[in-house]
Amino acid sequence: MAVQLSECSSNMKNYKLIVINSLRILQIFIYLMHVLHKTKEMMYLHFSLLILALLLVLSTQGYRILCIFPFNGRSQFHVTGALCKVLAQHGHQIDMISHFPSNTPIANYTDIVNLQGTRKAVVNSFTLDFAKEINAAVTFHIATTYGSDLCTLMGHEKMQKFIKNPPNDPPYDLVITEYFGSSCYFGFGRFLNIPIIGVVASLEFAYMNEVIGNPMSSSFFPGFFVEYPVLVNFWQRLSNTIENFIQPRIFNYYSSPQTDAMRKYLRQDMPDVREIEKDLALVFVNSHYSFHGIRPVTPSFIEIGGLHVEMDRSQLTSELQEWMDDADDGVIYFSLGSMVNIETMSNSSLVGLYDSFRKITPIKVLMKIANRDQLPPGLPGNVMTSSWVPQMAILKHQNIRIFISHGGMLGSLEAIYNGVPVIGIPLFADQFRNINVFVHKGMGIKLRYEDISEKVMDAALDAVLNNRNYTENAKREALYFKDRPITAREVAIFWTEYVIRNGPNVLRSPTMDMPWWQTNLIDVYGFLIACIIIAVYFLSMIVKVVMNIFLGKKSILKTNKLKKY
Repeated sequence: MAVQLSECSSNMKNYKLIVINSLRILQIFIYLMHVLHKTKEMMYLHFSLLILALLLVLSTQGYRILCIFPFNGRSQFHVTGALCKVLAQHGHQIDMISHFPSNTPIANYTDIVNLQGTRKAVVNSFTLDFAKEINAAVTFHIATTYGSDLCTLMGHEKMQKFIKNPPNDPPYDLVITEYFGSSCYFGFGRFLNIPIIGVVASLEFAYMNEVIGNPMSSSFFPGFFVEYPVLVNFWQRLSNTIENFIQPRIFNYYSSPQTDAMRKYLRQDMPDVREIEKDLALVFVNSHYSFHGIRPVTPSFIEIGGLHVEMDRSQLTSELQEWMDDADDGVIYFSLGSMVNIETMSNSSLVGLYDSFRKITPIKVLMKIANRDQLPPGLPGNVMTSSWVPQMAILKHQNIRIFISHGGMLGSLEAIYNGVPVIGIPLFADQFRNINVFVHKGMGIKLRYEDISEKVMDAALDAVLNNRNYTENAKREALYFKDRPITAREVAIFWTEYVIRNGPNVLRSPTMDMPWWQTNLIDVYGFLIACIIIAVYFLSMIVKVVMNIFLGKKSILKTNKLKKY
């Protein structure tokens, strides 16, 4: 009976959303019919289109979904925000809480809480020295600065207003939030009594695998913090295994205060944050096996690598379009991402880059520079700088030849999607692994940012520009990456609706309720080793007894023989 009532309630919500969407489309077509010529033929055409549109809407089950993204990293939001916009386009009602409100109206998409300005900016705010500092303790920073510290946003006046009076007409069917450092936001699933989905904007961290019961595969699959693209020897496997064991312990220790934050800002009876993490119905991960490698995964681990690429609608400005089109000898694009500023390199390194880029004229160079005033003088004539660059539009342009990149996940997927060879300058976290993957695939070269100089860049540019293998390998990898039975967009839509239809536990791995020593068969292996030891012990005792008996008889025979003489 309870199930029937739940289904009835869900159906009522769907009908309301269908009616709302139908009325919106009806208004649009009535306006078009009023503006266009009112001939008899046009009226028939408009009426037919109206009926078709209504049928399309009625064929879609609309749900109300709450999207919460407390981290103010723009690159991460390109993935998380893209997912929610995909669902809005598919007819679901999206209520967004983030630092990045939409600049233009989007159908079925509402920015209900704007967190912009509530946190210190991370976009264009990292120096190379700070990137190096983060790299020394990535998990610590994720668990604290970009984890527990974000939980305090739940106490902000805007958030408290929402928490104390969440919309209920209709109520939410699902929560989607970023799985990064602030697991406290998973508490909204329990708070609203609905399923919750986590979105990872990069390759997943080891602590995420433990939460959802995903196999670590430490023997052959390099984890997030391991630089190797593949594991080829004992020491690499050992390093990978240790990292996969240690990093979750570090994250759990430093993120434990998030339990208190949930109890303070959501509800006093909230359980421990480690228990709340297990409420995840599934996790969308911005990865793909063609790039990161093959490994077994649970059904609740869904790869959507390339979703943000499919959703990208960026276009070149008229100035950039003309500049790119006129680059008959090609363009090299140089960016260290949305956080780290190239201009914070040492002057000697920047001048070295100037001299190297000047040599490849008439090939053009586009540099993403947030503060051009901070650059030393002497920028070559073939170099153009811009504080904002529509990256996908640049990388898919026919004249692009090389992408000089830090190896961030989004830029890496965009490079492989468009088949662009890479000169990598990794700075922290997974960037080392990503660049090494490009090197392993034969479509990239890796440089150390401490070694950047005219000579070093000369050698890298000469290798990639004058060896067609890099470009050919990049084009091959692009084909592998895009060759799929269905798109990342379709994958995301299906599994989101699947969780809402079937509940939060349908994909739950049994290992989520098992201690680590049972999951890793420590008890079984221990028992088998004990049995072997006991068996060997008793076997040795039997052999010893038999030998004693045999030697005893032999001694008696020898004694009797001597007595005869």
